[in-house]
Amino acid sequence: MAEFTATPMKAKPRKVLVILAHTGSGGDTQSIFNLLSVLSLEGFDFHFLSYQRGVTHTNFQRFGKIYTFPLDEKPLVRRIMRRFFLSTFEWLKNRYGRYLIKKLNPDFVYLNTVNENEFSSAAVQSGRRFVVHIHEMGFVVTQRMRPAWIETLVNKAELVISPAQAVSEFYQDVYGLQKDKIRLIYETVDAVRLEDHNPGTSFRAAHNIPENAILVGAAGSVIYRKGVDLLVNACAEIQQLRPEQPCLFLWLGGYPDELQRQPFFRSIQKSIARKNLSEHFRFLPYTPQVSDFYGHLDIFVLPSRMEAFPLVVLEALLKEIPVVAMDVAGVREVIDQQTGYLVKDQSSEGLAEGIRYFLESQDRRKTAGKQGRARVLEQFEARVQAPKWLHLLQNL
Repeated sequence: MAEFTATPMKAKPRKVLVILAHTGSGGDTQSIFNLLSVLSLEGFDFHFLSYQRGVTHTNFQRFGKIYTFPLDEKPLVRRIMRRFFLSTFEWLKNRYGRYLIKKLNPDFVYLNTVNENEFSSAAVQSGRRFVVHIHEMGFVVTQRMRPAWIETLVNKAELVISPAQAVSEFYQDVYGLQKDKIRLIYETVDAVRLEDHNPGTSFRAAHNIPENAILVGAAGSVIYRKGVDLLVNACAEIQQLRPEQPCLFLWLGGYPDELQRQPFFRSIQKSIARKNLSEHFRFLPYTPQVSDFYGHLDIFVLPSRMEAFPLVVLEALLKEIPVVAMDVAGVREVIDQQTGYLVKDQSSEGLAEGIRYFLESQDRRKTAGKQGRARVLEQFEARVQAPKWLHLLQNL
């Protein structure tokens, strides 16, 4: 009688519903996108539910099906509903989130923010297991979010993923998060995505920048928290103290039409004009090809008043650019005297001092840049971080 050998059944892929606050250009979205390029090769069945459509929306389709609230895709209906029937609109959006969670029946839900919205509420109400990835801390949380919501969220979550030790301590101290629920996994950057997109083009020529000008760059939304005003003040001080050295400050982020409607941006423009900095400070519109921006900088600056763990710092270091950064939250866990300059007093004068430190010496810039890239590749690159995520996702 012939022997029968059973063929091992292939394990069913774990289904994960990823709930995103948006599919925009923010670091929270970009960080998970960086990981997906690696995690998608490991057999997970990813689905995405986005609260708000953004510029990277279609990119997520490479990794799984992406859902949005149907009424959000009908601009006229959405405007009418939100203006005259807001509570009904929000109720319907929450019900859609709960319906989708029940229909998909995921092994667990991943929330990519602590923000309270109809979809994150649906995840908590569904009774399904969920994990929360924290990207916010400090006054960004305490002044914008309901304490009861944050406490409920972190206490009901199966696990809470923290991008920095400082972030973990904040949620433990302020919201009573239990230490054994926390998993420390740093934000991650994808070296492949940051390869040069247009190596044959001249960034300086495209933006009419003199070849002898030293470029000091920053990136992010043009909002108060990001410290644009502090960088403008630092630029003014640099121009007064080193007028003989051509130095151009560039801020990457935002869209021209939208920025012109923002009072804060208009106030920044007035400040630039008042300080006679129009030839020394420019805004560049957001582009997904950030490598072309970072690759031509001499110094990168993070003037933010609060950041949990900024992805832009990792991106700059990966391109061997030294970083001058405010000493806030998780920033100090990647930036030190080997990789950059920490501004302890968090002032515009301190920023100017840090920038001057690197302006004075090309050797300092090169040394810090090389050490920064080595640290990112060793600790923060997607292929280094992926095993930690795999262990977490496979053992939930």
